[in-house]
Amino acid sequence: MSNEKKREYVGKGVKAGQFDLINISVCIDNCEPHIFEYNGKRYIKLTVGGLRETDQYGKTHSVWINDYKPNENNSNNSGNNAPKKVVGNASNDLPF
Repeated sequence: MSNEKKREYVGKGVKAGQFDLINISVCIDNCEPHIFEYNGKRYIKLTVGGLRETDQYGKTHSVWINDYKPNENNSNNSGNNAPKKVVGNASNDLPF
């Protein structure tokens, strides 16, 4: 058994032509609980990854919530350099 958290999938996509582009569709309703505010703007962190096999609809990629939160007690992170989920005007840098 694994202690890893299951991914929350919110969409799928397909590779676009000969270029390195992926067109994705995302279900906003599934994303709403993961939206956060920073400097008065709303953000959501997503990850796109290739599927092992093309699905029955021709989709080649999957989209899921990026819920990675670095361990703030990790000795490799030095205080302000660690990315944090921030609300408000803490700094001018994005938190991710």
